[in-house]
Amino acid sequence: MTAAEGWLHIAVPVLLTLLLARAVWAFIAVEMCARWLLTSATRTPTPPDPEAVPWLVVLLPMLREQTIAAEAVAAFTALDYPPGRAAVVVITTERETSARTGLRGRLGTLTASAPLEAGRLRGLFPAARCREVAETVNAARPADRLRVLTDLFDAEPTTADIVADLAADPPGGHLPLVHLHQPDVGGRKAGQLNFALDRLGQVLGPLGWNEDEHADDTYAVVYDADAVPDGRTLESFAAETADHRARADRAPALIQQQRLPLLARRPVPAGPVGLLLAGEWVYQLRRSLGIELARVRLHRFLTFSRLPEAVRMWLRPMVYAVGCGMAVHLPAVRALGGFPEPMEDLGTGHRLSLLGADLTATSVAVLDEPYTEPSGVTNLHALAFTASARPDHHAAAIAHLPSLLSRPAKAVLVAREWADEAAWLIGAPLAAAAVVSAWWAGPAWTVAAAAGMLLHGPVTTARLLALAPALHRAVTPPPMLGPLPRTSPAHPFAMIAASPLQPFVRLAGPWRLIFTKVAGRHRGFGKTER
Repeated sequence: MTAAEGWLHIAVPVLLTLLLARAVWAFIAVEMCARWLLTSATRTPTPPDPEAVPWLVVLLPMLREQTIAAEAVAAFTALDYPPGRAAVVVITTERETSARTGLRGRLGTLTASAPLEAGRLRGLFPAARCREVAETVNAARPADRLRVLTDLFDAEPTTADIVADLAADPPGGHLPLVHLHQPDVGGRKAGQLNFALDRLGQVLGPLGWNEDEHADDTYAVVYDADAVPDGRTLESFAAETADHRARADRAPALIQQQRLPLLARRPVPAGPVGLLLAGEWVYQLRRSLGIELARVRLHRFLTFSRLPEAVRMWLRPMVYAVGCGMAVHLPAVRALGGFPEPMEDLGTGHRLSLLGADLTATSVAVLDEPYTEPSGVTNLHALAFTASARPDHHAAAIAHLPSLLSRPAKAVLVAREWADEAAWLIGAPLAAAAVVSAWWAGPAWTVAAAAGMLLHGPVTTARLLALAPALHRAVTPPPMLGPLPRTSPAHPFAMIAASPLQPFVRLAGPWRLIFTKVAGRHRGFGKTER
């Protein structure tokens, strides 16, 4: 058999079968998880028993979040929960001030070129302010441009300044607000979270909390600063904790609230780039429902099932925790040695999965912003690939901890994650080559190629666009925020038609990272801007 015959008669049928199977599974998983969220949203929650609810500390790490800090504080401190059992902690970092000091010397270079582009101000000003600042500088006389930009730069408060003012005069919500400021010790979001974990006594102590006595009833709940929570969020965590304890006689190690990238604070740009960025939020929504939530629910089902362990071993998924609505049991995060770098959420989900810990989901969702710039998408995918590509490192990090999984079960999880990462890197090009070759493989494979491509792309995308308004309405934010803008495509038919290209967009970050490392250049990860 020649190489061409092997490709057409073996490789192409295998690849098209996998493409069709994956497309069918993704569509079913999206549909089932969306219906679960929408059905649950119509139920009236049972008020939690104030004497039995867990202690919750809501952690909001912030870096250059001046434009939304006040809104985030107002939203999270307004969440309903029995008084005296929860607090909101905003963690700012001196890294922001240090970076500003270093960047101040660039202002003269920026004003030397005309016109000043908004993109060149990223890192000097909050993302939402860059265009306004650029327009103000460009409107000034050439001789005054440096002075105008310097004045605007010096007048821009840091996130710590804004949060300190809010802490001194709290917005009057249900929950107390605590401001912690981390020294400039490097690191990312995980470092800010661990800084707060080391000071829980300072945060919850005034409410009567003591770690020796209350650790088993305490959860650290992690969010991004741009998230908007449902008003029932904390009560839903308490209800899920109580339900899980009743069934398993132990607290879940992680409760995942589902993140829906449907909050349109900023518009996507026009043109082909905007079309692909709009497609990215649909792709993120599909991943949120069909992978992240589906895996947590499958994990929970297997936890309580009576299937033989040999069967569960092959079905058990590697759970991808998401650091926007992630509630972690305090003893679990202490056992892990804190939240891991570089991504506190993926690392936590991987390590708890490898320990066989109890993981569950709450049906009350949270809204967050999609990405509106290509650099943010590229940085996100590269960082996610870095955090996921070495599951063996996660396995080694928890090897000293007692696990409910056997060594073969851990090996299967690690191998499955490596297969997922390989599919991420080469799956789209291989599937595209198989689709192109299907005509020569035979009529049946031509039909399979068309069905797989349509179901994986246009059909699922169209269904997600139809589900998005209902999913957005299902999130009821605290009343002071008012109506929330929803992501919606300017050209839905064009987005549906372009959906087969979206898997290739997700390749840019990982492959750019790989080529950079091969070339011997170190590429650090800054803030993942939205």
